Amino acid sequence: MKRLATILVTGAILLAFASSSMGAIGWCGNIWPNNGVQYTSNDNIDVYVQVWKDGCTGCDLGPCADIEAYLYYRCEGDPDFIEVPMTFNVCVFNNDEFIGQIPAGHGCDVVEYYVKVVDTTDNDECYGNDQAGNPPNFFLPIVEVTGQDVTVRFNLCLTSAIETAGGVCVTGAGDPLTNWGDGVPMNFNCEAASPKLYFVDVLFPAGTNPYVEYKYKKDDCATWEGTGNHSFSIDDSGATQELPLDGWEWLDPDCPECPSPVEDATWGTIKGLYR
Repeated sequence: MKRLATILVTGAILLAFASSSMGAIGWCGNIWPNNGVQYTSNDNIDVYVQVWKDGCTGCDLGPCADIEAYLYYRCEGDPDFIEVPMTFNVCVFNNDEFIGQIPAGHGCDVVEYYVKVVDTTDNDECYGNDQAGNPPNFFLPIVEVTGQDVTVRFNLCLTSAIETAGGVCVTGAGDPLTNWGDGVPMNFNCEAASPKLYFVDVLFPAGTNPYVEYKYKKDDCATWEGTGNHSFSIDDSGATQELPLDGWEWLDPDCPECPSPVEDATWGTIKGLYR
């Protein structure tokens, strides 16, 4: 998933490995996007941060009135940052999550940004890490969009240790992958010979961000992979691209390969080829 909003953690657990400043704000972090994630000049970049304050944040309490969050961004090398007040987005168990946006049209080759969280009761400040554990500041390369339509084949081995109560699908960033939504259902590659081997062809139209992150879901697309995102770059030098075989949750694929197709032919047809 593009954010860790569904990870079942509590602020107290997060506090144990937080590297952010401590004070009235107990913890802040889980910032998205991670350092190095690519965007195009056409993208509005949504930025997220989570914060925990004991007795104030969390779904049992409602948005904490003590907390404010600010996004600061600039083109790499520019002297000044632009400040964007962030707004409350959603509660995530014991944390409050805020969202802000870096709008398209910034003109940057690389966007540099960081997030500041403030406790208004004592002006305590917190500068969190991204979801990969990188400390600020964060840098987002801005890339050119694809020049032609590309059909990408995703391949998944569910692996022998993994069971599914229904179909599997792939979901991820961008409309072709349902924007981390319901997902694109996958098909059996050769069900009789390899019943856990799946594939699907997805069309990425011209003008797409070439950097794509994705995950698989099973149990009729209800259960997400719990590990980090898969990713690839669209190769628009041709009209098709096939990705290497993925294993569920990065496990080593152990699905049997599909047998090579055998062409049926009568003896008369074969003799006719050599006349």
